[in-house]
Amino acid sequence: MLTATAQADPSCTVSTSGSTSGRSYTAKVTKNPCGRKVRAYLGCIYTETSYRTRKYGATVTSGSSKATCNSKDKIEKRGHQVYVPGQGWTTYLR
Repeated sequence: MLTATAQADPSCTVSTSGSTSGRSYTAKVTKNPCGRKVRAYLGCIYTETSYRTRKYGATVTSGSSKATCNSKDKIEKRGHQVYVPGQGWTTYLR
């Protein structure tokens, strides 16, 4: 389980659980008391050229968000992002 805490408000801790399947990563929101926006995050790499891309899942406040790399890519990084008003998106890697 990963947690993400807004610096100004520790009562707004977001918790997720995550799972990987093939080239996809799903982040499931397990706790989100302040209703922050959450999305799955993947760092993908095309191994033949080392070209890197980022993929994002749908933005949710509850439930699940799924991100998928392209068919010839490999997952290099995975995690989730939390949107904190006034701070923007913060990435939490697994």
